[in-house]
Amino acid sequence: MKILHVYKDFDPPVRGGIERHMALMCRFQRAWAEVEALTCSGGPRSRMVDRDGTRVTEAGEWGRVQGAPAAPSFPWRIRQSGADVVVVHVPNPTAELSCLIAPPRGVIVARYHSDVVRQASAMRFYRPALMRFLRRAAVVLPTSQRYLETSPVLREIPERCRVVPLGILPEEFDAPDPARVAALRAEHGGDFVLFSGRHRYYKGLPVLLEAAKAIRARVVVAGDGPEREAARAQAAQLGVDAVFPGPLGHDDLVAHLHACAVFAFPSVERSEAFGISILEAHACGRPVVATKLGTGVEYANLDGETGVNVPPRDPAALAEAVNALLADPARREALGAFARERVRREFDARNVARAEYEEYLRALESTRT
Repeated sequence: MKILHVYKDFDPPVRGGIERHMALMCRFQRAWAEVEALTCSGGPRSRMVDRDGTRVTEAGEWGRVQGAPAAPSFPWRIRQSGADVVVVHVPNPTAELSCLIAPPRGVIVARYHSDVVRQASAMRFYRPALMRFLRRAAVVLPTSQRYLETSPVLREIPERCRVVPLGILPEEFDAPDPARVAALRAEHGGDFVLFSGRHRYYKGLPVLLEAAKAIRARVVVAGDGPEREAARAQAAQLGVDAVFPGPLGHDDLVAHLHACAVFAFPSVERSEAFGISILEAHACGRPVVATKLGTGVEYANLDGETGVNVPPRDPAALAEAVNALLADPARREALGAFARERVRREFDARNVARAEYEEYLRALESTRT
């Protein structure tokens, strides 16, 4: 069996939740099938590259419109791939329209990561095509039951959906050198609060920095993105104890996760459909304070079991929850221990890859009966 995973980018070189998930699926599903990926090149020329053992076709593009690549060869490349299963990671207008223009010979699986949120004005034009695509897919795989129940798109087709969560490799977050952890704690004055992720509009950094006025510890805001300079300016204007170390490499991220007392996840929009960084913090035994978005975030972070969930856009509630954990080391330890065990039990990427693969097999079988 041949599987083709389709999205606009791959990890590496692009760091992101969908890109990372697709890379992990390609890596582990190679044990059971021939696996390739189709993405875009970021420029007009197409090329074939090897990404961690996966053959990736990077199709030439003419640019991007609201994040969607204009890649004229996409329909032909999908159809000519010869794949038995075409896994389209959604939202992905380029691939979705390509599958409608030139239907692939194999079955379509829609891996549904998120609704389109910020580009809502375009939805009246995009939604009809999206719904046609999803109804053409043999199966739609959302990442949580919660997202399935609250998505205005998925609520129209619940009978086509089967939930498969996202995953990580827990061993990649095992404890680092204790001296490195101790040095970070000393650098930041003992217990500190960590945020790490892309500085995007939906991540809630303004809320976190407003909450920092009341948080009784330093807030370390790691990562980079279009909102970074605005966040730095806000922190300076508020006079809060917040530092911005920039993007962290994997080893530095793991060290910071083990060194912090609490991980903050203050996202404010449904664009935050799951929260891989929540699982990464849990793998390090750290409780998370996240937000109630009506998405998979509340599944990734179980309120009262692996952390605390608070209303979005509420700095006071965020600060109160963080401070309560800072003041109670025993509770932090209990929440973190359960979180670590749950990640290993429920969110190991190898098991997720197998679960997805079995859905592909069911989809294939359904077309043969």
